[in-house]
Parts: sequence; structure tokens; C-alpha cells
Amino acid sequence: MGFLHSALDRSRASFLVTTQDEALQELARTRPGILIVTEQLEQGSGLALVAQARAVVPDIRTVLIVDDRHDDLVEAGLSTADAVFNQADCFEPDQPVITLFRKLALNQRFRSRSVLAAMAERRTHAEQWREPAPQLTPREMEMVQLMVDGLSDRQIAEKLGVGYETARSHSKRLRQKLGASTRTQAASKLLKLGLARIVSR
Repeated sequence: MGFLHSALDRSRASFLVTTQDEALQELARTRPGILIVTEQLEQGSGLALVAQARAVVPDIRTVLIVDDRHDDLVEAGLSTADAVFNQADCFEPDQPVITLFRKLALNQRFRSRSVLAAMAERRTHAEQWREPAPQLTPREMEMVQLMVDGLSDRQIAEKLGVGYETARSHSKRLRQKLGASTRTQAASKLLKLGLARIVSR
């Protein structure tokens, strides 16, 4: 909170506005060295503003202030902002505000403690659910997209120019490798693993 109030001290600011469009106009007019913005604006978004600011002032440094009660810390952390600071971290004992401005002075990026923690938690959660892709034979790889496209074993056999029993055998082995008991489960896993995609027709 203290950081936000300091940032919004009128005697130190080049301009104070509440919308994304106003901020872009003032950036073009005053060309400041630093932009400090909250994610929540009356109109527009702080995330979008930091992404656009460098197009207006190429060497500007951007600080995005977030509030973990209303903002997505991970989305903010992954943004193009040079620094992302959660207001809840303001009074941490390691003096993050000082660290933030040191990092900016050294042309380095900064993310406050809880922003980094949120990003690490999301990454860990995603990795727990990621499965390695199974090793597929060339014939199974040929079948992958056809299976996702919803073709039956008989249709796959015709497409690949092989016998029905051969296609059926490859299809069964492919389901086993994917740990899927049905073709629908197999198709879903193939999509999740990035081995196939839905083709619009």
C-alpha cells in the first residue's frame, strides 16, 4: 500500500490518468523514463498498457502493481512488464521496493515474492499432469491423426492400404501404449500430448 501511495504522489508524477487510452496519449506527450501502472484501470488493462508502452517510448521501464485479491499473479508475472509487484509484498523484511528499483537501474527484470511463488506453483501443478509421449512406430504415427479424425479401423485400413485385421491390431496396440481403453480416450490423450490436432473441415 505504501508503495502504491508513493507511486501516486502527484508531486513526483509526470501524469496521473485512469484509462489505458489516456495513458498512451500522455506517454506520447511526456515520454517518461518509467511507467507505474495498476492492473485494474477504469477503462482498459494495465497488462495491455505495459505491452503497448514500449511501442510509444522504446526505452521506457514498466512497473505493474497487482493485488492478489483481484489480479492473476501468474498472468502478471508472465507479462512484458519489467517489474511486477504485488501490493501484499510491500512490507516484506527484505525490502522488495528497494530491490525493485535496483533491478530497474541495472536493466534487470523483477517479480515480487508472491508473484514468483504463484508462478512456481502453477508450473509445478502443470508438470504433475504432463505425461511423456509414448514411443510410436511409423505405422502408429500414420494412424494417429486418422484416429483423432474419428475414422473406424476399417476406414483407417482403407486409407493406409492395409488389411482390416492389421489396422485393428495397430489400433489396439496404440490404445495400450496410451493407457486408453476406448478410441475416444485415445484421441483425447493424443490431442493432450500434442501428437495430433483437430482439423477444421
